[in-house]
Amino acid sequence: MPFAADDARTALASPPRADTDSRAPRRAQLLNWRERSHDDAGTGPSRDRSQYARGQNFTVVHTELTGGEAVGESGVPDEHMVLLPHAGVRLTVSTAAGDVVLDEPGLVIVPAGTSSVSADRDCAVLRVFTCRAEYVAGRAENADRYAVADPAVAPLPSVPPIRIDGAARVYRLADVPADPKRLGRIFRTDSLMINWFPRQEGPRDPEKLSPHVHDDFEQGSVTLTGDFVHHFRYPWTPRLSEWRDDEAAPCSGLAVAVIPPGVIHTTRAVGDGAHDLIDVFAPPRADFLAAGWVLNARDYHDPAASADTSEPGVPA
Repeated sequence: MPFAADDARTALASPPRADTDSRAPRRAQLLNWRERSHDDAGTGPSRDRSQYARGQNFTVVHTELTGGEAVGESGVPDEHMVLLPHAGVRLTVSTAAGDVVLDEPGLVIVPAGTSSVSADRDCAVLRVFTCRAEYVAGRAENADRYAVADPAVAPLPSVPPIRIDGAARVYRLADVPADPKRLGRIFRTDSLMINWFPRQEGPRDPEKLSPHVHDDFEQGSVTLTGDFVHHFRYPWTPRLSEWRDDEAAPCSGLAVAVIPPGVIHTTRAVGDGAHDLIDVFAPPRADFLAAGWVLNARDYHDPAASADTSEPGVPA
């Protein structure tokens, strides 16, 4: 499916086409949480003010964190991410190796094990786990959708790449230079990948959308602020009973869309204000890695991959 000439994704290799005759894709999901003000967040523990959504391989957790209070998980089997969208907050991530601090918009990649997150004032944080952390995935409000695995979704790697530095690592968005040849701001863990798009002011040009389809992985799209419409189109199969109408699903503020393989999709900012969007993938996308777009790709060593001579933290 073609992109506009100025879309960075024109540089990606074309994926193999799915056999659309075999089965109809699952319906996309939209969990429309909406943003809650800190004043309305209540006085219970931060975990009680967390909302969970999952795909087959990932879980997204949004928490209204009270200043001075900590939220965390024990015995996480692999790396996860902690994302801070806000300025003016001092966020501390504590692990067995010690504490790291993030005091501006950015993310922390947290090693396996037990960890906690706290802040010096009220704020919202987004955490992303793989579904190897089964007890986290089990809290998702859409967990029942995954009682039976979808064979169209590629599994997580059985032997993930090895982190060169196993401690928690901080990445600040301000350190990422703008590059029109790179799609967004992409980071990975051993088994996850996110694309944190730069903030967009105002609506997206409706004549420059980017409908596309993924053949073997789900996409999670987390909207943090702004008004959006997610557009979904389902390919026809030979069975008329499986045909579905196009969907235009609106959301405002905090929401998570989970888009299965085979669903043609694009997202459109429609409001006049600021729009913030983060895409989640698991496992990491090979095409993004091959394009040199992954900002921390050199933090990992994959013995099965070809040698990479790019500098640490800099896209090739």
